[in-house]
Amino acid sequence: MKYLDSEKNILYVIKYGAIIPVLLFSFIITNIFIEQKKQDLEKELQTQKTNYLNQNKKIIKNEISNVFNLINDEIKKSEDILKELIKDKVYEAHKVATTLYNEELNDKNNIPLRTKKHIFETIKHALTGMTYNNGRGYFFIDDINGVKILQPFNKEFEGKNLLEYEDVNGYKFVKRIAETIKNKTETYDKYYWYKPNSKEKAFEKISFYKYFEPMNAAIGTGEYLVDFEEYLKKKILEWIRKIKYGENGYIFIYDENGVCLSHINKEYIGVNKINLQNKEGKYLIKDLLSFTKNNKEGYLHYFSSYYNNNDSSEKISYLKLFEKWNWTVGTGFYLDKLNNEIKQREKELTKNNELVINKILTISIIITFLLIAISFYISNIIANKFNQYKINIENETAKTIEKEKLLVQQSKMAVMGEMIGNIAHQWKQPLSLISMSNTLIKLNKENEGLNTEEEISEAINNIDNSVIHLTTTIDDFRNFFNPNKQMTYFSIEATLEKTFKLVSSEFKNSNIEIVKNISNTCISGYQNELLQVFINIIKNAKDEFTKIENNLQKHYLFIDTREEEDKVIIKIKDNIGGIKESLINDIFKPYFTTKKDKGGTGIGLYMSKQIIENMNGELKVSNVNFNYRGIAYKGAEFTITLPKNTDI
Repeated sequence: MKYLDSEKNILYVIKYGAIIPVLLFSFIITNIFIEQKKQDLEKELQTQKTNYLNQNKKIIKNEISNVFNLINDEIKKSEDILKELIKDKVYEAHKVATTLYNEELNDKNNIPLRTKKHIFETIKHALTGMTYNNGRGYFFIDDINGVKILQPFNKEFEGKNLLEYEDVNGYKFVKRIAETIKNKTETYDKYYWYKPNSKEKAFEKISFYKYFEPMNAAIGTGEYLVDFEEYLKKKILEWIRKIKYGENGYIFIYDENGVCLSHINKEYIGVNKINLQNKEGKYLIKDLLSFTKNNKEGYLHYFSSYYNNNDSSEKISYLKLFEKWNWTVGTGFYLDKLNNEIKQREKELTKNNELVINKILTISIIITFLLIAISFYISNIIANKFNQYKINIENETAKTIEKEKLLVQQSKMAVMGEMIGNIAHQWKQPLSLISMSNTLIKLNKENEGLNTEEEISEAINNIDNSVIHLTTTIDDFRNFFNPNKQMTYFSIEATLEKTFKLVSSEFKNSNIEIVKNISNTCISGYQNELLQVFINIIKNAKDEFTKIENNLQKHYLFIDTREEEDKVIIKIKDNIGGIKESLINDIFKPYFTTKKDKGGTGIGLYMSKQIIENMNGELKVSNVNFNYRGIAYKGAEFTITLPKNTDI
């Protein structure tokens, strides 16, 4: 009755059980679609925000990059202008000196040495009085040996040899002047020199030298870059303050002390805002300067008030340090515009999303009812198929049981045939010995005195020993065929020794050497069935050895056992050359054999695997490469893994 009730329950589940999965499926799919639309909405809003940020970040970075390029261009152009200026001034001084020298030569011929000195003094006096750039610029004269002939603002250097003189960076610029005189040419130079009336600090200076032949000297002048920079900074800042881009884009600049140098709000310019706090209580300008000091350049996210009112908003600025002048140059954009655009877009997308969700719900309800109707139809078909399948299963089960019984019987018969052959092999020698001993006694009886008493006694002993050997052999084979299925505690070593005894005669005839490395390990299980597994594997190896013709290679069979935690591992390998890769995955299948021409049944290894698995173990095979006594071999290795305490 229970079986019938269970069967009715199964049919009931088949007919009506599909409704719940269909409803559940529809609910899940509907929610997945709805959730997906929500995620799409979030992704689109996030994409819009990301695109806005990336686009505006790119704009402000490009603006700062353009400002830096233009500043550097102005600096570079200003140096060129400065170079042209000092070159023109040197040419002017050189012309004055040349004119004074030529006028004196035209008035007198064969001028004595003291008169030349007088001319040179006149030239020095004239150049000393020539200044420019509001008195900052002056001229100097050096001879080829590095002696300062004229230095109007540093008289203590006149008459001194400064050839080895170095500036603060170790540069010997006087040697450059001497080279210009030696080459009778002109050149620019850059080095550090002291300003007039200042000996504490040297400043970078650009100079120009021109060879003056009458004195075999060079006339030169220069300008300190620091003096030129102030004019340049004012010019650049005036230009930057005029830069506008987008709706409200502008450039702001602060010096290292926090003084505002450029801003859209003119009231900020010239004001030190280093200690000014914003509405959040943060020192914004101090944070900006600290950021560029540590990072040189990058994006900074902060709160800032608008330049034209007191309202504040999130702002992202791109800041970059102009290291030459320690200016923090930056520009940025406010995020309130982005937030307003996102809110508006969110309203539009949410409205569209609601319409899509309503459509999804309507379609989901229709599909759900359709699936329920289909499930009823299919359930009836399945119920009919189930009844037919049940009948087929009962028939197939009966056939399978019979087939398994037949397979087991075939396996036993195959092993029995092999064992009978082994009995015959092992009986040949003792039977021959009994026959010979019996013949000797019989002849001695017919011809008394033919043999000695010792020979007759030896013949009788041979008969007794042979009978004992035959009896032992019968006991060994009888124990093997004993159908006892009781689980026992037995020794792996003793089981292997029984195996060797049962197949020893065949191995002697096949010239196969067994190499043993066996530990004395005991397990619980079915000894006779494990013995059958050993025989199947070893017999297969012996059969493969006998296939080899005219092979001079030594035949080995290796038996290794070891314990590993709660397991026993038994490895049996040969040196025949291994199993073909195309066959190795099929050898445990029932009725698979490579010895059909020799009566192979193909059930030995299949039954062996079944036996090991019934003992909660594992039987595997693989091809291995190994060395033995210095020679490389390849063969098949069977690995049997069994638990020590098998719970069958």
